Amino acid sequence: MNMRPRMNTARGSLLVPAVVVAVLASPATARAELGSTTTLNGSTPPGVMAPLSGISVMLDTVQADGNRLLIAQGVRKPGTRAPIHYHDFGGHTCVLSGTITDFVEGQEPMTFPAGTCYEMPPRVAMTAANLGSEDVRLIDTFTTPPGAPAIIVLEPGWPDLTDPTG
Repeated sequence: MNMRPRMNTARGSLLVPAVVVAVLASPATARAELGSTTTLNGSTPPGVMAPLSGISVMLDTVQADGNRLLIAQGVRKPGTRAPIHYHDFGGHTCVLSGTITDFVEGQEPMTFPAGTCYEMPPRVAMTAANLGSEDVRLIDTFTTPPGAPAIIVLEPGWPDLTDPTG
């Protein structure tokens, strides 16, 4: 694996926004549920499960501390949502346009309009949906060990449990 820092503007992988507060018992607990979780807070989240569209990687590099920094943007189309997932190492999302609604295990849904950013703590089941009528443009930032996925999909029916672009 080439560990040199690089700028990459090609299509990337992942990027599903969410805000989280509750934490799963452990990463092992979440991994035991791969491909089997269909609800958050006892209900199926609204929206059709679909990947972000127009994903572009803005920066994909290995930092001086040895961790990978991945920054990418994409569009969540109206009526769609991310699969139920978690992030082993957390992340951050900024909403550039539109409004996104996050669904997090143990929390009430939270809505984030354009101009807001939020943290995604690690190992928390979540999804995000565009419940509005306009596209939502997002920027996601993840710091992970090299080779580690930035997202782990828990919901069945997703082609790759570590690549939400499908």
